[in-house]
Amino acid sequence: MKIVLYVLDGLQVDALNSIETPESLELKKRAVLVEQANTIYPSLTGPGHASILTGLLPSSHGLISHMYWDFRKGLKNIYSDSAFQSSTLFELLAQKGIKSAGHGNYFRRGISDGAKKRFLKWMANKLERASFVTNALEAMPVVERYLKKSVAGTLKNVQDKVVNSNATVHYILDNSTDKASHKYGPLSSEYHNAIEKGLCTLLDLINALDSKGEQYVVFVTSDHGHTTVDSKLNAQDMDLGEIGLPILKSKVINANLILEYGQASTEAVCVIVSRHVQVYLKDKSKTKKVAECLLKKGFFDRLLIGEEIEKIGVSNKRTGDIIGSLKDDFGFVEMPIGVKGDHGGFTQKEMNVPLWILGNKIVPQKIKRADVIDIAPTIFALLGLNGAKFDGSAIKLYA
Repeated sequence: MKIVLYVLDGLQVDALNSIETPESLELKKRAVLVEQANTIYPSLTGPGHASILTGLLPSSHGLISHMYWDFRKGLKNIYSDSAFQSSTLFELLAQKGIKSAGHGNYFRRGISDGAKKRFLKWMANKLERASFVTNALEAMPVVERYLKKSVAGTLKNVQDKVVNSNATVHYILDNSTDKASHKYGPLSSEYHNAIEKGLCTLLDLINALDSKGEQYVVFVTSDHGHTTVDSKLNAQDMDLGEIGLPILKSKVINANLILEYGQASTEAVCVIVSRHVQVYLKDKSKTKKVAECLLKKGFFDRLLIGEEIEKIGVSNKRTGDIIGSLKDDFGFVEMPIGVKGDHGGFTQKEMNVPLWILGNKIVPQKIKRADVIDIAPTIFALLGLNGAKFDGSAIKLYA
């Protein structure tokens, strides 16, 4: 059996549903379609992929965002599978002697890579974990991008790579959809064209697997959706001077906006990535006061503290004292990639994701509800395995 996890990064459900090409209609006709599927909060790339690849919530796998602040150690970059606080599906499978392969993806812990790719991944991880991460990312962005691109590889002839591989599980990531929406917006023709192209590649893969004759199951999903960001804020809109916490420093690092607050020294830090906000406070007694001050600004959708963070599965030592997101249509002008479209928030456009399941022994049907954390336990069950702990549950595909 071959199992394929096909992720179209940043795929908005409304945009996908509007595509009625022959390829789209053929795929839908042959698939198990989940009517309501959600990613995790925050609806960001790192946490979303981590939950798909572990079957766990951010509180368990540790990727609560892309960066976090520690008042002893400073800013820490966790946009890496080396920062996972749990095993990946690939590692769990490797322990059972089952090989996995990756195509176009950077998160690869447990994947059966060759020596060259393992070395490049090691180099990238060293750069990410460096204590001088801030300076490294600013001074060597080209090096970092080269390493990540070399590790991920391309999707050229991906159907041949999958069909002819001896690996049982394949993880395919197409991030052209996410890039198109960031640049042109989720209503743009460029975004819709990227989706159509991705579906063509997907159908080519399905047809190649059919030709091979081997039993297969293909999961099609996304790490998050997308929304428009036509209303732009700037860093100064986040000033908290009225409660004695003016902005001391403002800096964009690797697509994260970092704001330090205080009078003479740093008393609070806000880490913003896309539309998601995390606030870290030296004095925890000020948590409610700061949250109320931010809410009064009028551009926040929701801000969570304490048990509210725990209830949505984001409670972790890395998590801020306050987390939340902007209202729909809002973004930050400083964000280098969120030009017309972005994500990270609570809106249905960002949280809803597609979940299609296709296979040559699967009967097409509709399932009311399943989420991205249910994919890994389903793959585990399909292979007849048990003994792993997941926050999600296996989807029943066969009678």
